[in-house]
Amino acid sequence: MATRRTDLATTPGRFGWDGGLGTSWYADPREDVPGILMTQRAWTSPMPPPVCRDFWTLAYQAIDD
Repeated sequence: MATRRTDLATTPGRFGWDGGLGTSWYADPREDVPGILMTQRAWTSPMPPPVCRDFWTLAYQAIDD
């Protein structure tokens, strides 16, 4: 579970999992947002590929407060 904001998509209370074979899911109870990303791109480093960051950034940008 995230305990502090480190970027646009990492908000306190958000929890989930990134898989090394191109999957990612998170739930944000505060924003009432679940999200699942399934790609065919395996991770080649400890950092997620740009598609993961882009997906979660766009998901949070789409929230209309």
